[in-house]
Amino acid sequence: MGKNHRKSPGKRPANAMIKRHYEKVIVGCCFAFLFVNVGLASTAFSVHQPFIVAMDGIGDTGGSLILSARTLASLLAMFVVDRYYQALDVRNGVLVACLLTAAGFLVYSFATGLPVFFAGAVILGAGYGLGGLIAMTILTNRWFSENVGSAVGFATMGSGMASIVMPLIVIRVIEAASLSVAFLVEAAIALLVGLAVFALLRNRPSDLGLEPYAGKPGKKKRGQVLEMKPAPCGERVLLLAAVAFVGIFSCGAITYISVLATTSGFTPAFAATIVSVAGVALTVSKFVTGELFDVLGTQRGSAIVFVVAAIGFALCCCAGTGSAALMVVAAVMVGAGISLGSVGISVWSLDTADPANRARHIKNCQIAYGVGGFVANTLPGIVKDLFGSYVISYVGMLVILLAAAVIILRYYRMFSK
Repeated sequence: MGKNHRKSPGKRPANAMIKRHYEKVIVGCCFAFLFVNVGLASTAFSVHQPFIVAMDGIGDTGGSLILSARTLASLLAMFVVDRYYQALDVRNGVLVACLLTAAGFLVYSFATGLPVFFAGAVILGAGYGLGGLIAMTILTNRWFSENVGSAVGFATMGSGMASIVMPLIVIRVIEAASLSVAFLVEAAIALLVGLAVFALLRNRPSDLGLEPYAGKPGKKKRGQVLEMKPAPCGERVLLLAAVAFVGIFSCGAITYISVLATTSGFTPAFAATIVSVAGVALTVSKFVTGELFDVLGTQRGSAIVFVVAAIGFALCCCAGTGSAALMVVAAVMVGAGISLGSVGISVWSLDTADPANRARHIKNCQIAYGVGGFVANTLPGIVKDLFGSYVISYVGMLVILLAAAVIILRYYRMFSK
């Protein structure tokens, strides 16, 4: 991400240079609000799960139902997100979403049973659905006409960064104070980030007299949105099903990896470390995946990351061996692979959209992803109570991952120009 398209002689003041490169500020804003609305609310939330399921009257099924309530609320929010941003535009809409995320954690801090947790989950889910990947995809489409994959990859690193930083902070706050205090800390972070993003974010390049970023003059174009052949309705429905499958394994992977570890004989501290390891891999992989998409093309880049994810989930299925080294490798591979749930879906939705209905297609892809996330957050706890193991859920996610890979790669092979 280099220069915006303006040349001017002589030395410029710092504020003029910042304005000239404002697409970088926009990516930074996307990074920040995804840290809050996706990272705190979802990606890093699994570190709380062992403590929540241990509370009286909650248990594994109750813990899954709390996650399901959050995911259902985010899914419902996605149905109205296009009208939401038509009414508020992105800058105001993201601020409201961050405030909702802060309010959800505030409600969690008072929770001692399922009803209050459900209330907090609904508010948190609304912040996720209204201020997550859809907002980032809209901004990327407005501010970039080239290097789209790299911009998406860097922006989505925000949610991955949350899964690196927050588990280590949260586990220490819980040990030093309580789960309630940890939720209050997260509420404060969400509030401060929301206000900072509101101060810096701009809805469109034209707001600053700029044009969308189009790369450095004279350099080969890379990472542009693809033009694809029209696909039959049945194929597009199948594509949305595959996106839902991606939602299942992406949302379920880190959400349950901590309880997979603890129920396989590892300590809560090791489980928190595993979440952070997966978060490091996820964060790095988001940038790498964006670069792969730009350099190798979306189809080849997707194939590579699908293979990495499949290896990670296969290793998770061996958690019962008690090998700490195996769990660390599994966390790295899973974290790297589930970058498809953010970078992949954002780029796929831009590539496969009819230009006249791009916003609707982006929304539909995110809704499909949300449906998958709802399934992923609901079933593993129930399966654990029925069969005594989270490993069975990881076997199912591996099968679903392979099905998604076949459908998406086939779609690109058939309809790419």
